[in-house]
Amino acid sequence: MLRAVLFVALVLVLSCSARAAPQSITIDYEQAVGLAAKWILQKEFGPARKMLAKLEEAYPADPQVRFLEGQLAFAEGDYGRAVAIYRRMLSKDPGLLRVRLELARAPFAARDYAAAQYHFEIALGQTLNEQVREKIFAFLRAIRGRTSWFRLSAVFGPDSNPSFATDARTVDILGTTFLLNPDARAKRSFGADVTAQARYAFGEDNRYFVGGALEHRDYAGSYADSDALELTVGRSAVVGEALWAAEFGPLLADYQGKGLYHGAIVRLSNARPFGERLLSNSYLSLKRLVYPDYDYLTGDQYWAGTTLRYALDPTAGVSASVSIGRDFARDAPFSNRAVQGALGYSKELPARFNVQMQVSASRYVYDEPAPLFGADRTDRLMQVDLVVTARDWSFSGFAPTLTLSAGRNDSTIPLYSYTRRFAGIGITREF
Repeated sequence: MLRAVLFVALVLVLSCSARAAPQSITIDYEQAVGLAAKWILQKEFGPARKMLAKLEEAYPADPQVRFLEGQLAFAEGDYGRAVAIYRRMLSKDPGLLRVRLELARAPFAARDYAAAQYHFEIALGQTLNEQVREKIFAFLRAIRGRTSWFRLSAVFGPDSNPSFATDARTVDILGTTFLLNPDARAKRSFGADVTAQARYAFGEDNRYFVGGALEHRDYAGSYADSDALELTVGRSAVVGEALWAAEFGPLLADYQGKGLYHGAIVRLSNARPFGERLLSNSYLSLKRLVYPDYDYLTGDQYWAGTTLRYALDPTAGVSASVSIGRDFARDAPFSNRAVQGALGYSKELPARFNVQMQVSASRYVYDEPAPLFGADRTDRLMQVDLVVTARDWSFSGFAPTLTLSAGRNDSTIPLYSYTRRFAGIGITREF
């Protein structure tokens, strides 16, 4: 009703000639919005900006005006401002499909592919026509297979057991009970866990790539410090709706400042949609690890797994993953068969926070009894992780996170049983 009776008085400068005098005309809301949209498409950003400023003055909370301001920011290459506008709109109404898609497109244009992937995937939770859905799948294939990107996450905080040491006070060896040295038991420390991943795509259609992953753990006293590095080169290919990738390269790790292992990995992965809202990511890998100082651990590892993600609605999704592994160590008591599984849930809260929760479990069964203990070894690990991201507090593309984690490993040999709890604050780009 208000829009039907209110008029916006705007002064337009007609530049037909240098001598032309300014004229005053009166147009209604719909005409003003239409002109602003037209000027944005025609890249006449000056008049569009002035028109939107007047509209913002007259209708300060109007979603259509806010959306056009985001469109103008995107057209001018100010992707950060466009993202901020779209995020504020979705905080008020998460069901705005066009806004969600534009929010995915803006970080994609800014090469922030982690955020773009997140929003394209969550957009699948809405009712979409086939053409829009296929475009989303095409964007996701491009992100996974044809783009160059860099991702960084860091978490800092207290850890009750960063070295995954036993919580037992005594241990039985060949029928004799020994009191464990305090240095061999779990102890609390403050530290950091930093993860960086990168990918550089090149060649015909960007189908070839070089990838890398680095994890750095640094704790007070250095007793739990570690580094792990993976470098690969590979190629991706699109077959129908599926993206395939094959890669290989070296691995190495150190622990407490000393070399732990070196080796190589070969990995085949597949990503594809199933139906309208279900996405899958599967892999098959072979690792060859050589432990110079622990020769009995040297051997091959075979792993295969898949992760399924289902978009529930415009703000939430669930995931399920399962992996199976076979570790052939040089000494049979250290060889094992493993199975891992996880269930996850993610939700965008109206209070401008994102919440991710995951419950995971694993079971390792070792081939032969441990020599010193004379008993079969089976380990069962349960872990719960909660991550809260303040999506509206972002700075330079990073948002603050709060991470809470609790896990318990129960082993048939008490020396390998432990409890671990972690609380930390950090940063992420995946929101």
